[in-house]
Amino acid sequence: MDYKERGKRIIKLANVLSFKPIEEKYTAEYEKKELIEDLKAAHREWKDKESHFNDVTDPDLIDHAIYEIEASKIKYFYFLKKIKENHPL
Repeated sequence: MDYKERGKRIIKLANVLSFKPIEEKYTAEYEKKELIEDLKAAHREWKDKESHFNDVTDPDLIDHAIYEIEASKIKYFYFLKKIKENHPL
């Protein structure tokens, strides 16, 4: 192996090693942004389900609306918990 090839391999290896922490940071930041977007969407869904509950009058639909509200709340608190676990303030 000549010096030119060896130099290219060393530069390639140095680039791989130097960019890994940046890639990990990017992944963590991306994950945090995704979780926050999921949390916001779950909150909107929760509020939409509450609004729907206020509009229904049929007893069967009221029960269904309550079920949907509870499911939305569980989803919201799940994302909130994941954010707190993975990205503490």
